[in-house]
Amino acid sequence: MPWGWDPGAKRYRDADTGRFMPRADVLAYVDQSIHASGVAANQLVDFVVEGVTSPGDFKTLFRQELKGEYIREYLLGIGGREQMGPRDWGSIGGMLQEQYRHLDDFVAEIAAGELTPEQIAARAEMYVNSSREAYERAHGRNAKALEMTEEQWVVDPAKENCGDCLTYAAMGWEPIGTFPTPGDGSTQCMTNCGCQKLYRNPDTGVMF
Repeated sequence: MPWGWDPGAKRYRDADTGRFMPRADVLAYVDQSIHASGVAANQLVDFVVEGVTSPGDFKTLFRQELKGEYIREYLLGIGGREQMGPRDWGSIGGMLQEQYRHLDDFVAEIAAGELTPEQIAARAEMYVNSSREAYERAHGRNAKALEMTEEQWVVDPAKENCGDCLTYAAMGWEPIGTFPTPGDGSTQCMTNCGCQKLYRNPDTGVMF
């Protein structure tokens, strides 16, 4: 199907049938991209653990992988490169700078031999998973552009759900800005969070 972005609805639409892409399908692309990036990250972890790659080279390559995944996730949420403006690129840059600061400490610990291979792999996975924040931020930006005023936290039973996530989900609909962004590390499950946020405007009855 020739999917394209509908700027007015801020959703992907089939150009032939006019049918909107189900949100579950969009989220499946989010998960698939994160998984593919995780596979690449695991290869880099193997290289640095086995001594094939130096910690410094690992840092350079891992930064590149992380940057690419953040961009892909944000593009999925915002509707493609054509929808990107300076503010959007700035948002990606801001999120990446935060991750890079943590990455510096991570690589220093690797170089000092302070982490086991299992710990290195787990930490690398968390960095990759944090890219979900980029998708959710872009999706939230589109929700505000559509004048949505409320948000709802939704857990995925197939993924990690910490006490914070379950508490947020039980709160139902709240004004936009009540909840953090899934994947931003502020919940107990940190960047492994697999939740999502839905949006609505109760005055118009529109849900996004």
